[in-house]
Amino acid sequence: MIITTIDELRLHSPAHALDTLDGLTGFIDNSEHDFLLEKLGEPLYQKLCQWYDDNQGVMSRVAQGAAGENDLPPFNHLCLMAQRVVAFDALGRAIGMQIVSVHNSGVNQMTAEDYDKPSKDSIDTYRTTCVTEAHAALNRLLRQLEQWAKKSDPAEGEGDDYDKERKEIVELWKKSSYYYLAAGLLIPSCEVMMRYLNIYDSREKFIQLLPDLQFIQEEVIAPAIGEELLQKLVTYARDGKLPEDAPEGTETLYQQTVHKLRRILVALLVGRTSVLKYSKEQKIQAHDDGVRLLTNLTDFLKRKKLINENGEDNENENENENKDENGEDNENENDNGNKKEHRYCHCHERAEPACWTPPLF
Repeated sequence: MIITTIDELRLHSPAHALDTLDGLTGFIDNSEHDFLLEKLGEPLYQKLCQWYDDNQGVMSRVAQGAAGENDLPPFNHLCLMAQRVVAFDALGRAIGMQIVSVHNSGVNQMTAEDYDKPSKDSIDTYRTTCVTEAHAALNRLLRQLEQWAKKSDPAEGEGDDYDKERKEIVELWKKSSYYYLAAGLLIPSCEVMMRYLNIYDSREKFIQLLPDLQFIQEEVIAPAIGEELLQKLVTYARDGKLPEDAPEGTETLYQQTVHKLRRILVALLVGRTSVLKYSKEQKIQAHDDGVRLLTNLTDFLKRKKLINENGEDNENENENENKDENGEDNENENDNGNKKEHRYCHCHERAEPACWTPPLF
C-alpha cells in the first residue's frame, strides 16, 4: 500500500474528521489494485510500493508540508500523484458504508448531535465529487508519465539521479497497457487525437478508444488503400521519415494522406464507438462522412498513382502485372470500356462492380 497514515490521506483530502485509517484500509487496498495498478502496470506499481516501503519517512515529511511537490525527485513525485488517485477513489468507495453502523443489535444510520443528518442527494454529490477528482488526478498522473516518456534520455554514463529515476519509471511504464504511445496506429496518442476530436485531453478515454481505432484501421482502411501503403503511412506519421523506395518529392503527398486518413478514422470512430456519447443521428452522419471521405481519398490516391484500381500499393508493382493467371501477355486485352471494376464489397460480402462501402457500426 502507498497510503498508510492519516496525514497522507489528509494531504490530498483535508475535508474529513477521521483520526485513523482503520475504517478505510480495505478500500485503499482495493483502490490500488482495482483502479491504480492497471494504469501503472504491475512492474511499475510493485516498484512504487517497494520505494514507498523504503522511504516512508520522506513521504511523511511531504505530508506534513516539509517539501513542495515540484521539488521532489521522480519517484517521490509519482508516489504523491498516485496517492491522490487512491485517496479520492477510496473515499468514494467507502461513503456508503461510513454512514451505516453495523453492530450486534442490528444496523443503524450514524448521526451526530452537532451535524445535520445527510440527505441522499448530499451523499450522492460527495460520491460523485470523489469519483470526478479521482479521474482528474489519474489524468494528471498519466500526463506526467507521458511528459517523462517524451524527454530524451541522457547518453550512457551521463545524467544525474533525476534522469536515472525518470528513465527507470518510463521503462517500467512501457509494460503497462496504459502507455501513452500506440505506435501501430495512425492516431498514436491522446495529443494527436485532440487535434481531430475533443476528448477533453483524457488519457484514460483515449486508451478505452484503442480497440475501436485498431478495428477501423485494420478492417476498414487497410482493405481500401492496401496493407503495404498503410504501414508506410503509419511509419511516416510516427517517425516523420519517408520510405526508402518513395519517389522524390512525395513528402507533401504523405502529409496530406496521413491528415485525410486521420479525419476518416475519427469520423468512423464516432459512428462506431460506445465510449463517446453521441446521438443515433450523429453516429449515422459521422459514418456517412467517413465513407464519403474514404471514397474520395482512394480516388485521390489513384490519381496520384499511390494505389492501383484494386486498392493495392503502386510503388512496388509486381513485374507480372501485365500477365494473366496463365502467364500469358495481356497487352492486347480488349480495353474498350466494357470491363467492369470489381472490388470486395463489405455490404454484400462479395465482389461487386465498383461497390465499396464500410459496414455501419
